[in-house]
Amino acid sequence: MLDFSMISNKVKDCFIGLDGNHSIFVTTPDGEITLLSDQPVSSASIIKIPIMIEVLKQIDSGTIHLDDKITIEPHNIVDGAGVLSHLSDQHTWTVSELITLMIISSDNSATNQLIDLVGISSVNFTMRSLGCFHSTLMRKMMDHDSVKLGRDNLMSACDTVTLLKELYNGNTLSMQSKEWARSVLSNQQFQDKFPSKINRKAIGQLAHKTGELDGIEHDVGILDTPHGPVLYAFLTAGLIENRYGREAIANAGRLLYDYFNEKV
Repeated sequence: MLDFSMISNKVKDCFIGLDGNHSIFVTTPDGEITLLSDQPVSSASIIKIPIMIEVLKQIDSGTIHLDDKITIEPHNIVDGAGVLSHLSDQHTWTVSELITLMIISSDNSATNQLIDLVGISSVNFTMRSLGCFHSTLMRKMMDHDSVKLGRDNLMSACDTVTLLKELYNGNTLSMQSKEWARSVLSNQQFQDKFPSKINRKAIGQLAHKTGELDGIEHDVGILDTPHGPVLYAFLTAGLIENRYGREAIANAGRLLYDYFNEKV
């Protein structure tokens, strides 16, 4: 049986050989695994986690409500991940539905509407108040002009795990909101990274969010195990080919799943 130090080294080895910039942080019942954990990288859709937290924070304060009805404004309808850009713009959606679409199908139009609802500055303020100093929301989804000007959304692995801790047992959100958020994350539709090499029956143990763009593959989440929760953030950027990032994350996920589910 491997000990945790050996598993830690094997997990890091999954990423050390990759080209590009990576940020890795895992906290487990047996210890932490870190590799450039404070290094910010382009967030892709991982930035949707702090957006969800801010929406739920404002729901807890009574500023907005999960069942509030919202119409997607035309300027927020964008291409990329999600389904709303392919549907009629005459529909109204509840805040609950927009969060769910943002997380499980990574819908960019839902995300942009939620950003307008709570405000970019509020999302960043909440991240700073939680000690997330290497992550920033700077633009809406699919805003290519901002990226060309150097304004990109950034996340570090350490900050991401800090946000996941808030969803697990933090004090920022109500118990009801934390449980609801984890239930949404557990319905993630993209399963081609962390869970792709583990027992399919175990997918119910996992609440996670993925992110991907050209040269970027991320997967972050909470894995429930018999020995306690494993909170992880695997952020890989600058990849020559995306498949290398997916493979690295899948291998690391298998290592962590097997170790914490099979050890005595």
